[in-house]
Amino acid sequence: MIGRPFAIAMVSLALASGVRAQAAGDFHITSASFLGAPGFDDRVVGARIQGDGTIVLAANLGPGVKVAGPNVEAGKNGCVLRLSPDGRKLLGSAAVAKELKDLALDERDNLYLAAGAEGLLKLSPTGDKVLLRKEFKDCTRVDAAKDGHFAAIADGSIHVFDPDGKPLGTAKGSNFTCDVCIDGASKTVVFTGFRNAHAFDGKKREPVQIPYIFGLAYDGSRKWENYNWDTDEKSDRFINRSGNNMADARGDRCTIGRDGKLYVTFQVAGGNHIFRYSPRDIMAKVTLAGGDHYHQFHNSRAEHKCFFARYEPATGDYLMGQQFCGRLAKGRANYVATKTGEINADEAGRVYVVGVAAFGLPIDLNPSGSDYTGGAFLLVMSPDLKTRLACTRLGNGAAHAVDARTVEGKLRAVFAGGEAPADIFTTKDALQPQAADPGKEKTDPKEGFFAVLAP
Repeated sequence: MIGRPFAIAMVSLALASGVRAQAAGDFHITSASFLGAPGFDDRVVGARIQGDGTIVLAANLGPGVKVAGPNVEAGKNGCVLRLSPDGRKLLGSAAVAKELKDLALDERDNLYLAAGAEGLLKLSPTGDKVLLRKEFKDCTRVDAAKDGHFAAIADGSIHVFDPDGKPLGTAKGSNFTCDVCIDGASKTVVFTGFRNAHAFDGKKREPVQIPYIFGLAYDGSRKWENYNWDTDEKSDRFINRSGNNMADARGDRCTIGRDGKLYVTFQVAGGNHIFRYSPRDIMAKVTLAGGDHYHQFHNSRAEHKCFFARYEPATGDYLMGQQFCGRLAKGRANYVATKTGEINADEAGRVYVVGVAAFGLPIDLNPSGSDYTGGAFLLVMSPDLKTRLACTRLGNGAAHAVDARTVEGKLRAVFAGGEAPADIFTTKDALQPQAADPGKEKTDPKEGFFAVLAP
């Protein structure tokens, strides 16, 4: 269905340093579109904005996709699409691999793609030339620093390369390794994930998932470690040392924001989570940004909820964290997850989180008009993480990618993912106004989507 114009009101904020943040102004969605082919589980797995405002999407699209240009062939469904800054025009496209899993960008606008069994690809800014290829059995995540150094998760390890593709270092992943990012300013590679363990909860040993963040030098050596608590009751690092800290937690996604800070999202099952404490001292409480009951975990049980935080990439030092959950009609907390989502930050430090949620998000923009308040969501927080600038539900699927940056003095944002069933999403000035699979059942094929915001 075709949606009506809509706007997000955003406010000007000041950074903690005293430098005034760029005014966000009134945003509107300039375009929102399906991307899909009949009978195929289409999805967009990466979204980045280049220096001139060009939007790049990494998507897995089926043969016969209704967007002119991709020329998708069976067996080569991983596509790179380049769009105009408003998202209304396709500038170019290329089918580059069987499957794509992640997309990154350096300061020269070169593209880096995690392509699963086809390894890691570095493409020219227009996506029409392969600059280098790294062979792996399975490359799942990739990130690039501004200067072109890049890092990837592949074949169970973290791999670091210089801009010419020369290997600089390797480090083994740790149990479930979920994401990697690289900071060129401090020459630090960061990865996050979690491990399964058993620890004493005061009565007996219980299973618990323990998250971690590790900082590496480019040669793969360890620089710093956050969380990753011990299960030995005699250790100063015992996870339950200060009381009940046994809520399962997982490191989901990490990124270096355009403000130069490290951002990490986690899933937590319960309010008794370790992020109430310093990542280096389980006995030291830290400050959480707080807010209304969507940013507190009272009246919650084992449903997974979202915690995200800002750190110094060079040292891993904690700066500020925030909780986020949905709320049912009677007030109980509800599910919000970023396992297959993403976090990012613009130059002013506004934070953008996407993922999937069950009913009960604090929606202030509802383009679909649906009464359901879960699904693929975008959350925008102020630089101090204390003010919810926007929360919108994109549809019944999951949002996988988000980016935001200032281009010629104007703040722009793009977010994307996979939508199911496809009849919920509202399009606007779309490349593909109608779903290829307008199904109504959860088992129907997913439809890819993207949406673009601008002043």
